[in-house]
Amino acid sequence: MQSEKDQDRKPTDFAKAKNEVSDRVKNETQSAGEALNDAREEVARRAADYTSEVQEALSERAQETQRDLGSSLAAFGGALRAASDHLANGDQKSASNFMRDAADGLERLSSSLKEKPFGEVLEDVQNFGHQNPGILIAGSVLAGLALGRFMKASPPQTHPRGSAPGSRGTK
Repeated sequence: MQSEKDQDRKPTDFAKAKNEVSDRVKNETQSAGEALNDAREEVARRAADYTSEVQEALSERAQETQRDLGSSLAAFGGALRAASDHLANGDQKSASNFMRDAADGLERLSSSLKEKPFGEVLEDVQNFGHQNPGILIAGSVLAGLALGRFMKASPPQTHPRGSAPGSRGTK
């Protein structure tokens, strides 16, 4: 008789255990899914934070470069104006006028670079390039030539004794 009782109980215990295991698996699966979703959201949030930080750093660096470029263009404009004055004294009026116009343009660009946000300056340069591609190319060539002359005229850098360029001077 006891064996019949055990037999009746075993299927019920098995079904109950099966249901408990099934419920536990469902709960654990749901819990794992929620943890995975939370982790995914955290990764997305951190990625957005890092992206924002990188964009801010790049924006700051672009603004610094923009200011430096504005100062360099102002100096270059001054040099072109001095060259224009020198050419005017040497009876070369057409070359002098060209240099003065170039100096005026560079000085306007320089002040624009110093006053406007980077995005606006980039947009202005793109618009100018679309409207005046020949002038933009000629200006780029002239700027390259001027930079090359400047680099050639600059004194060579000296390095501490026993160190190579790029090293810190320690052995």
